[in-house]
Amino acid sequence: MGYNFLDYINLLRVEKVKKYLIKSDYSSYTIVAIGLECGFNSKSTFYTAFKKFTNVTPSEFKEQ
Repeated sequence: MGYNFLDYINLLRVEKVKKYLIKSDYSSYTIVAIGLECGFNSKSTFYTAFKKFTNVTPSEFKEQ
């Protein structure tokens, strides 16, 4: 895959975030709260990893 261990873990977290952003059950959660719920420790780490693996920000992904 070409990822180190930390990248792989973050990729799994991003995939989980993407599922949460799509589900209407989590529409009342903020994007940052979803990132923290999925295992990210900070907003900046979450946004950086999300952009790295999806090429869009979480907000842009949610609007799609």
